[in-house]
Amino acid sequence: MVHHVTLADLIGHWMAIFMTIAILSYLYADNPFYKLAEHVFVGTSIGYVIVIQYFETLKPNLVDRLLNPALGSSRVIYLIPMALVAFLFLKLTRRWSWLGRIAIAFVIGIYAGQNVPAYANTDLVGQLHATISQVAAFATEGGGWPQVLGIAVLVLGMGAGLVYFFFSIEHKGAVGVVARTGVWVLMLGFGASFGYTVQGRISLAIGRAMYCLGTTQSAVEAAQYRSKLVSALFVVLIFGTVFFLERQRKAREAAAVAAPPS
Repeated sequence: MVHHVTLADLIGHWMAIFMTIAILSYLYADNPFYKLAEHVFVGTSIGYVIVIQYFETLKPNLVDRLLNPALGSSRVIYLIPMALVAFLFLKLTRRWSWLGRIAIAFVIGIYAGQNVPAYANTDLVGQLHATISQVAAFATEGGGWPQVLGIAVLVLGMGAGLVYFFFSIEHKGAVGVVARTGVWVLMLGFGASFGYTVQGRISLAIGRAMYCLGTTQSAVEAAQYRSKLVSALFVVLIFGTVFFLERQRKAREAAAVAAPPS
């Protein structure tokens, strides 16, 4: 079945290509195209989040309950969160901005009280349980040298990392050696995490390049979108304009430096 591209699809596809190339133009220099794409992205994201938060959080949990006559006088309790929401907006004023601290303290206190035990159970206790389970499994079932090496690195690395954050004893002598080993373990972990993040960003960049070149569409859709031609035109337009603006800026700076002081 042949898919006929509508005008809205075509405009949306070309706008996506334009925004991608406009964002990438920042690699050459800061320019109006990049600022336009940045403002569109931030504005669209904020508008989307506001709408989602209202219809999925604020409306069902506050507005609908305040307007629900079946709840009777118990609806009065929902005036408290409504007041806290109003206090947050008072941060925009100078005279009543101090009331916003009450709402912020309430939100942070609730968030900390809910998530500190949760993170402790999942990250700390969960990690300890996983480590002890592997050691216990090796002690009961045995294993070869790869398993022995893996268990040793796991246990010693975790212990060295914990010693590095133990500041009640000065990091000298044997404790200092273990603490420095913990630093190496942490750096290896951070490096692996950073490499994973970079790899993910490169994958996203490859995906955007494939989208702009039209390799993600079928042959029929690619012929209708003309992605390669449109991408080439946008590259010439955007980078040519940015190159021209940069030359003008440098010429003005050179003229300002060469001009005699008044």
